[in-house]
Amino acid sequence: MLAVCIDMEGVLIPEMWPLIAEKLGINELAITTREEPNYTKLVARRIEILNQHHKTLNDIQNIVASLKPYEGAAAFLAHLAQHCQVILVSDAFFEMVKPLWLKLGSPSIECHTLITDSDNRISHAHYSRSGKHEVVERLNKRGFKTLAIGDAFNDIGMLTAAHQGFLFRPSLETAQAARSLPIIQHYNEVLQRVSELISQPC
Repeated sequence: MLAVCIDMEGVLIPEMWPLIAEKLGINELAITTREEPNYTKLVARRIEILNQHHKTLNDIQNIVASLKPYEGAAAFLAHLAQHCQVILVSDAFFEMVKPLWLKLGSPSIECHTLITDSDNRISHAHYSRSGKHEVVERLNKRGFKTLAIGDAFNDIGMLTAAHQGFLFRPSLETAQAARSLPIIQHYNEVLQRVSELISQPC
């Protein structure tokens, strides 16, 4: 059986933190792993900034709820689900992405969670894994053919762990960092590759 693991931000939905920073008027929230390569430290800093400005999880959820998935993303996932197991693999937090996850048809998802206090302020993050590659490796051990799609540096491990990995509209820097990975621009290219994999003998 084929399992397709798909990153969310940059592939199916817009990047969330730039919009959150803009809507809240807190420019520092727009920092990314370019400025802070350690993701856990980056998240801890974002939580600290939110609390300094007395922003709650509800404030974040209201902003994310105003976003829409990329055009064709929901239909793409629905079509994939007819032929294989689909798993969204994200380093985001379920409490944040839930509004968009629902708009995408509520597929299986592997992501992290946020812990809040009695005032709905985010106190800390709980991480379900150390890297996206773990999801693919677990599926490989269970005997799945795996195909993975991502767009950023933090997806490269997942893409190389899969039997077939694709970079989806990556930045020049990401493409140069993973020259061995093929680049795709459209969901239809994924569907074509899935069709080819399914038709191959086990």
